[in-house]
Amino acid sequence: MEEIKTVNDLIRAKNLSIDEEKQLRDIIDECRMRELKIKESTEAAKQNLESLGRTFGMIVDAIGAVGHSVDELHREVEQLQLRLMPEDQFFRE
Repeated sequence: MEEIKTVNDLIRAKNLSIDEEKQLRDIIDECRMRELKIKESTEAAKQNLESLGRTFGMIVDAIGAVGHSVDELHREVEQLQLRLMPEDQFFRE
């Protein structure tokens, strides 16, 4: 059995007569409009998810860069603290 995905697929599967199609015209038209809106919404959602994925990737990269910078800053602060320490506070044997 063929998979029914669209309004036209359903109409073909049900073998509606011309009279039946005329009687159901308003419902069929509404279904077609909703089908179009669903397609548009689906495409917009896909684009939004792709954009969100790219943005998330940029955030992850930025967090990595910040983490690296913080590590480097800690090393520099440690070196500065050692340089500023008075000689008498160093342990010598």
